[in-house]
Amino acid sequence: MLRRRFLQFLSGGLFSGLTGLFFRKPLFAMQDYGSQGKLVLILENGEKKQLFTFDKSGEYFISVKNFSDLTGLGIFTNIEKRKTVLYVQDTKIKFTADNPFVIINNDQIIQVVLEPFWKEGEIWIAVEELARLLSGYSALKVSYNRATGEVILGNKDINVTRVDVFTKQNGVMVQLSATKKFAEKDLSTKKVNNWFYLEIIGGKLDPKVINRSVSNELITEIQAVQLEQAASVAFKLKNDIIDIHLSSGDGSNDIILNLVTDQQLEKDMKAREDLHEQKKKWLIDTIVIDPGHGGKDPGAVGVGKIKEKDIVLPVALKLGTALKNALPDVNIVYTRDTDVFIPLWQRTKIANQANGKLFVSLHCNSNRSSKFNGFETYFLSSEKDERAKDVVMKENQSIEFEESEDKKRYEGINFVLATLAQNAFIKQSQYLASTVQKKMALKLKPLGMNDRGVKQGPFWVMVGATMPNVLIEMGFISNKFESKLLMQKSTQQKLADSICDGIVKYKTDFESSI
Repeated sequence: MLRRRFLQFLSGGLFSGLTGLFFRKPLFAMQDYGSQGKLVLILENGEKKQLFTFDKSGEYFISVKNFSDLTGLGIFTNIEKRKTVLYVQDTKIKFTADNPFVIINNDQIIQVVLEPFWKEGEIWIAVEELARLLSGYSALKVSYNRATGEVILGNKDINVTRVDVFTKQNGVMVQLSATKKFAEKDLSTKKVNNWFYLEIIGGKLDPKVINRSVSNELITEIQAVQLEQAASVAFKLKNDIIDIHLSSGDGSNDIILNLVTDQQLEKDMKAREDLHEQKKKWLIDTIVIDPGHGGKDPGAVGVGKIKEKDIVLPVALKLGTALKNALPDVNIVYTRDTDVFIPLWQRTKIANQANGKLFVSLHCNSNRSSKFNGFETYFLSSEKDERAKDVVMKENQSIEFEESEDKKRYEGINFVLATLAQNAFIKQSQYLASTVQKKMALKLKPLGMNDRGVKQGPFWVMVGATMPNVLIEMGFISNKFESKLLMQKSTQQKLADSICDGIVKYKTDFESSI
């Protein structure tokens, strides 16, 4: 790259405007530097420090490392390649031994008359050249008094120190580094012909630092002007721009400009369309409600011979109505909406064929002891949870009501293998279970019902559902108090509303993450 730019320079294409110093004869041969001398470095606070120098024919060279040590500027040296980078705030100046070309910020090549040289692991540069480079291309102001031997260091009265142009996937970004935070009202943009202008009220800059040619697909040149009350930075454009996004850098003083062209907009629109289509696949647009048991399968039978199937169906229908009111664009599918028997395997088949995005199976609990009470939510897992053992056995007993041909579907199936398809959804199922359980707690605990928490278990009714799924035990019909509550329409509505709230919460959180 450097060789190509050098050839461009010889042809007059890259370094137009230089003073012609390239053609001056070097003052001495680098291998013949003379005796050691000293210069005085005067810092902005007036402090004086000694600079170690070499002089030859009246030209003083100083160690870049020594200068860095005395001023506190950053430095990096590659001994193998004999290169040194000096960091001056936002500016990088790269020196190479025995090479007259100095690189500023990776994209500007400046020629010096006296080549830097290498001695004892360090780059040495002519002090007059260093003063010219720092004053011309950084926020520092450096003057060299040859007569007195003083190098005076100070800061320019500027607050916009650098402009960079980057090509991004979604367009071209211009970044202005600043030492103060500018309010949005201080920034304005306009486009005139093939120039784009940014005006910064209260901005102060050094045009010599900012002005340069740029190798970019959109911007070819940067020109800055310091006005009395503002700084103006102009960018010469190759192509027309149709949109400008102006913002401040997060957590910094940077001014960020994102420039959009017709071609980039077309790419962005296509990308957004593709992304929208991808996101649509993940949107929760179909929810499957599964009222457990039904028909010849009564489920659990509780106090007063109350049947589980007669509780879960009205709650399921109320849940569907609540979801339709809260999420009118969502399709609601029932595995059953009447008192009929549906085999376990067929329930998830219905869900999959409907392209369901959530599967919610509703049940009531029971126990030989009438003391047990409360509501709980399960997600499918092959893990053994002793707390869930009785519930799992009871719900899986629905298989006994299936026809002999259907029962064969479960023979020889390894449950662990059967639940492998759920691994992709287990985290979502667990989160859905937690949101539903929390919402139920808000409405049911005031009724005196116990929050039994979220659990996991190997339920056959959930196997095969290629979507997040939960099984809800809404209370114990074997408990005298809860059986009365579960028979009441008001409690059933509270159950439906709270489960709906949990599903809406899950949908909102999930879709905001995609």
